[in-house]
Amino acid sequence: MIVCSCNVLTRNRIRAAAETLAREDPGRPVTPGRLFRALGARPQCGTCFPTVRRIVADAGIAFTCPEPLASVADEDEVLTVDELDILIDAATDAS
Repeated sequence: MIVCSCNVLTRNRIRAAAETLAREDPGRPVTPGRLFRALGARPQCGTCFPTVRRIVADAGIAFTCPEPLASVADEDEVLTVDELDILIDAATDAS
């Protein structure tokens, strides 16, 4: 599922990049800048930050993001991990 439409980043790519960053430097929190650089992308609108933060946190990885950037999107538009999983399963089944 695409989480960042500006850069066409999927949930799996975001999680994999965060896991790699955490493994390479376990004492250093993952930040949006580090994460996006690892993916060869640049944050643009910031709407994906709440979902990105949730994906990384659910993986058990420390993630820091300044609150104004983390709350760009309206809370009503942010999907829970369970909702993301349902959408991913539906997309996989449709393929």
